[in-house]
Amino acid sequence: MADLLAYLKRARGGRVVQTGFLTPEEQQTLAQLAEKEGIRVAFFGGLPLAERKVAVLYPPEVPSVHDPVAVFFLEKEPLDLGEALGDVEPWEEGYLVALLPQGRKALEAQGYRLLPPPEGALRPPRERVRTLVVPSLRVDAVGAKGFGVSRTYFAQGAKAGKVRLRGKVASPKEEMAPGDVLLAEGLGSLTLLEVLGKTVRGNYKIKVEVER
Repeated sequence: MADLLAYLKRARGGRVVQTGFLTPEEQQTLAQLAEKEGIRVAFFGGLPLAERKVAVLYPPEVPSVHDPVAVFFLEKEPLDLGEALGDVEPWEEGYLVALLPQGRKALEAQGYRLLPPPEGALRPPRERVRTLVVPSLRVDAVGAKGFGVSRTYFAQGAKAGKVRLRGKVASPKEEMAPGDVLLAEGLGSLTLLEVLGKTVRGNYKIKVEVER
C-alpha cells in the first residue's frame, strides 16, 4: 500500500507517473484510490490474458498515454526481475514475457536472446486446450488464469457460491487435481487435463480445456 500511495503522491499536480508491474489486487486498489482523487489510470499488461499489469497515472486533460510494456520471446524462462517483469507464458519451445525497458536491459545483460513474438502469439487465445503457468493449483489461481479474469474477481465469485468443483460449491483455496472440472457461472467450464511440472521459479505448468 505504501508504494501505491507514493505513486499517487507523485501523480498529484498533473504529472504522468508509471508504476512497475502490479498484482490484480494492487491494480484494483490503485484504481479506486486514483478515482477518489480525480486521477486517471490506464493499465498495460502486454499479453492477452495478463494478470500483472503496469499502471500509468495521468491527469484528465491528457488525452492518452504511451504503453510502456513490450513482449518478447525467450528460449528459456527468465529470472525474477521484480516489478520490471510481467507475466510469463509458455509458448511452443520457449516463453513469452512482458517487460519494462529496465527488464529488457537486465535480461540482455544476463545473456538472454530477446526475440520478437512469433506470429499469432499475441492474439487472444481461441483454442479450447491451452498450456498455462499458475502460482498454485488452487481454484482461484487456476480459474482466474484459465478464464482470463483477475484472481480477486474469480475468488469473489467463488465466495458467492458461483463456482462449483466436483459437484459442490468450491472454496477459492481448494486444490485442483487432473480430471477436475470447474463450473463458473457466467464464464463457462474449465477442465484441468494435466500438470506438466514446475517451472524454475516454482510455478505450475498445466494443460487445461476451457469451454465458454
